[in-house]
Amino acid sequence: MIIEDERDLNAPIEVAREVPPIEVETVMNDNHRFQQFLARYRQIKDKAAHFELRDALIDHLWERYSNENH
Repeated sequence: MIIEDERDLNAPIEVAREVPPIEVETVMNDNHRFQQFLARYRQIKDKAAHFELRDALIDHLWERYSNENH
């Protein structure tokens, strides 16, 4: 396949573009936010909670679908 370049070689090159300023949220207490992150991470990685939720889901599905078939 052949693709033609249809741009004008004599056209002026646009060098600068205006960009709106970037808004950055500054955090005064990084340690507090990091501790919150670690707490959420521990909740996600908690094996006991994982197995408890998994077993509760299995029980729920077993009760719901085993009664429908009878």
